[in-house]
Amino acid sequence: MERLFQPISINSLKLKNRILMPTLDPGFAGEGGKVNQRLIDYFVRRARGGVSFIMVGPAVFDPRGVGGTFEYRLYLDGVLEGLSRLVEAIHHCGVPVGLQLHHAGRQANPELIEGPPVAPSAIPCPVRKSTPRTLTIPEIEEIVLQYGNYARKIKEAGFDAVEIHGSHGYLIAGFLSPLANSRTDQYGGSLANRARFAQEVVREVRRSVGNRFPVFFRIAGEEHVPGGLTKEETPLIAKLAEEAGVDAIDVSAGNYQTAEWIVPPMTLPQGCNIPAAEAIKQKVKIPVVVSGRINEPELAEQILQNGKADIVAIARGLVADPDLPLKVQEGKLEEIRRCIACNVCIDRLFQEKDIVCTVNPEAGREAEFELKPTLSRKRVMVIGGGPAGMEAARVAKLRGHQVSIFEEKSRLGGRIEAAFQASFKRELTNIVQYYEAVLKALNVEIKLATKVTMNLALGWKPDAVIIATGSIPLTPPIPGVNLPHVVQALPVLLQEKKVEGRVAIIGGGMVGCEVATFLAERGAQVTIIEMLPYVAKGIPRLLGKMMKDTMKNLKVRTLIHSQVVEIKKGEVVYEDGQKRASLPVDWVVLAVGALPRDDLIKPLKDLFREIYQIGDCLEPRKALEAIYEGAKVAHQL
Repeated sequence: MERLFQPISINSLKLKNRILMPTLDPGFAGEGGKVNQRLIDYFVRRARGGVSFIMVGPAVFDPRGVGGTFEYRLYLDGVLEGLSRLVEAIHHCGVPVGLQLHHAGRQANPELIEGPPVAPSAIPCPVRKSTPRTLTIPEIEEIVLQYGNYARKIKEAGFDAVEIHGSHGYLIAGFLSPLANSRTDQYGGSLANRARFAQEVVREVRRSVGNRFPVFFRIAGEEHVPGGLTKEETPLIAKLAEEAGVDAIDVSAGNYQTAEWIVPPMTLPQGCNIPAAEAIKQKVKIPVVVSGRINEPELAEQILQNGKADIVAIARGLVADPDLPLKVQEGKLEEIRRCIACNVCIDRLFQEKDIVCTVNPEAGREAEFELKPTLSRKRVMVIGGGPAGMEAARVAKLRGHQVSIFEEKSRLGGRIEAAFQASFKRELTNIVQYYEAVLKALNVEIKLATKVTMNLALGWKPDAVIIATGSIPLTPPIPGVNLPHVVQALPVLLQEKKVEGRVAIIGGGMVGCEVATFLAERGAQVTIIEMLPYVAKGIPRLLGKMMKDTMKNLKVRTLIHSQVVEIKKGEVVYEDGQKRASLPVDWVVLAVGALPRDDLIKPLKDLFREIYQIGDCLEPRKALEAIYEGAKVAHQL
């Protein structure tokens, strides 16, 4: 990782390595974006992990430009003062920090602003739906001055850099893009005119902060919408920004129409913004930062070695593992808790909630989950080697307990092994690989192919037992469900049962969509039968959107508002409202949920005083809840 740890300068800013944490609003701030201890703890934890620079934000300077609940509203009393405390805390870790200046434009949240949003033209946002009011020339000039005024305040608050947010369909991006700008004056029409507002903002910011203060400009390398910005145009815009006084170009992608490109889910390839960044780097002389699914250090190094960009921006990867830079530097690549791009964090933000992380339960709970050595060392038996059990074992061992995992299968992973069989979820293997590496490094005893019996438990004499035995698939009470051509989804995903030809999948949730994709990729003719009015319930929004697009491309048929009433040889009978119909099939796959596997709980409670129940054996849910419960129990031991 030679290039990844080479220092680099951005104007007066000197970075110790090429790993930067870009803006990702965690939603931890108080009302109006007021800084609190939880927010400080979150960023300080990332600063301690070896990152070279942290960009905080977004920070709003105009009450008409608020896009989200937790944005830092710089015009409110106390917000800048709180941000100064945050800067001081991050500086104490030896890490410089910047603040992103933001105006949401036509994508402002109507519930958080007074009156209509403002934009270059009165073209409605396709997602927000509200029609903005066209900005007048005097108003544009006023906003330009506001950018400069607040950039100066940011510098005075102790920040080391400022970033102008010109991406993701917000105000500056709205001027840049033909999708949102139909003006016929000096701010519309040609590319030079559409870039005029951005250049004026940069010049005013530069005038306000002086020549030595670093100024970043975030740009969407591509909008990925017909008629939007392309990687042929954006290098020219980046060059104009450079000429106006920008010190670094930060390349992302997308707008609210293509939000999956802003925070790419696992269905998009890693490093998906590299082509756009490379095109920009060929046009400018200043450093280029690239973001977008760079959660593998090997990929990050390759980007730098091949000259595609100068700095890599890792956001969700540092939510998942704040120690990623240090682990790379120390050569502990297999011990990195890698982001799986499930976008649970982003889905929470879309709901105006604080983020959580599937693989890292400590994110946002830094104080609660601070690692404290136990005062009473216990002999801990963990029954079940799925995500819940592995996380419980990891934390318990780190706290000083003697820990053994008992898993009846020949390998760790539990039900998650079935989930990563679908091609778009292959990165879920990272979860198992991480735990295997960390548990080995911690010398946790792992007993595979070992079924726990009462005699075994009595002989082992644990002080505490953590039951993480998972769940079993639910079999619905449908006539014909026991016929030989009816199988559960998990054996199909694990390739223990070969299913082909015409396949009906009963249930269109996460597992149903996974097995549908898995089989369709292998040539099966798949139909999902779902009682609800939609499929992909409970799947994070952007991931669900792309999963449905994938199934559509694979010609997976979906029957919604439909209930299977009988399974026969060669057909499935279902009802759609008052109508009964028949679907010819070769196989039927059940994906209708699961039941807790709790057969050990009562006998073990009769034998041992300290018993804990976590994960799916408590209630079938997702890896998010399982890993969190594993950590929580281990901190309680």
